[in-house]
Amino acid sequence: MSQSTTIATPSRSRRQIVLHVLAAMFGGYVFAWGTVALATCLLFAAKLDFHDAEFLGAFIGLLVYVTVFLWSIATQRLLRVWIVLFGGGLLMAGAASLVQSLLA
Repeated sequence: MSQSTTIATPSRSRRQIVLHVLAAMFGGYVFAWGTVALATCLLFAAKLDFHDAEFLGAFIGLLVYVTVFLWSIATQRLLRVWIVLFGGGLLMAGAASLVQSLLA
């Protein structure tokens, strides 16, 4: 006698899927933009040539974008995704602006 086992997987509505994809795209962009701005400012403050800092910051931002995109699709809590991505992105952009003003 064999018993069939089923794994309970959470189902999402189409609306939830669309909201997760939108959060991943736009929130991920804001978060990656903040990462690029902060990384570039910090690398330049660490005496790296500006163009090298800019390139390395963009590369880091690309890796961060892919990571947060996948995380935001995988997680179940949509509100947390929006708060982390937009809030974190705006905080990093503000910190980058502060660092830039201290460099001048």
